[in-house]
This record gives sequence, C-alpha cells and structure tokens, in this order.
Amino acid sequence: MASIGAGIANVICAIVLLAAGAIKLGHLSVFGQQITAYQIIPERLARVAGYVLPPIEVLLGLSMLFAPQLAAAAVFLFASFALAVGFNVLRGRTDLRCACFGVTGQHTISWAHVAGNAILALLATITFVGHHRPSFIAFQIGVSTLLVIALGAAWRAMAPPLQSGGNQKP
Repeated sequence: MASIGAGIANVICAIVLLAAGAIKLGHLSVFGQQITAYQIIPERLARVAGYVLPPIEVLLGLSMLFAPQLAAAAVFLFASFALAVGFNVLRGRTDLRCACFGVTGQHTISWAHVAGNAILALLATITFVGHHRPSFIAFQIGVSTLLVIALGAAWRAMAPPLQSGGNQKP
C-alpha cells in the first residue's frame, strides 16, 4: 500500500511539473520578469532562471515517472517556490502574480500558494523516500486526483461572487 501512495505522490508531482513547465515555455522572458518581481534573487539571475526553470520542470516531471529518486530535485523546487512566495506574502506584496501555471494567470500570491507548494514538496518527499515507479493504478488515481482539483478550481472561478448584506434572495 505504501508503494501505491508513493506512486500517487509521484504522478501528482510529475504532472504538476510537466504542466507548469510546458505552459511557461512560450513565454520565457516574461517568466524571468515575474521572477525578478519577487525580489528574492538578483535580477540577472532571475532573468536566467526564467529561461532555465521551465525546461527543468518539464524534464524533471518526465524523469520522475521513470526515476523516482530524482524527486529530491522536486522537493528542492517546490520548497524554493513556497519560500519565495512566503517571503513576499510576509512582506505584504500579495499583488504579485504567482505565474505557477504560466505568465498570463491573474491569480495573485497568498498563503494558499505557500501551502500548495509545501504540500507538493511533501508529496515529492514521499516519492523520494518510496523509490517506486508508479503502478498503473497509482497513475490513474494521481491523474484523477488532479482532474478533480482542476474541476473544483474551474467551478470556483466560474461561480458568481458571494453577495454580502441582508438583501439576498433565496
């Protein structure tokens, strides 16, 4: 059962990395500008990171499915992302766009982004410790889990905003 859990964690991390990296590939210079806006690393290094990180995410996502021991690199990436967002939330800079899944997103950073990256770092740790390639059932459960999460996010995005006050009609 532990190997199935590690396999599910592996699939979730791998697909998140693949999707996030692939979406950014067409906008590398803009992604570098967004990294620069976080003011965590020097501007020149941030711009280089904008070109380097998306291909690394894609390659790491693919590699994790076949070599789970590479999940240590995913732990580092997800933890780094959580720290970068967390530092900026603590600074009160919540107007920054997350750019998690591309540079055109409208979502600004929050503690939810920190928690999401921390959870992904934990899942990558489980993958690394488990050292098992995902079985077919683990792959199915991992993909299904991500689809349910994506569906929930889309549903929330399409829902009308809640009205406050006492003038609500049933």
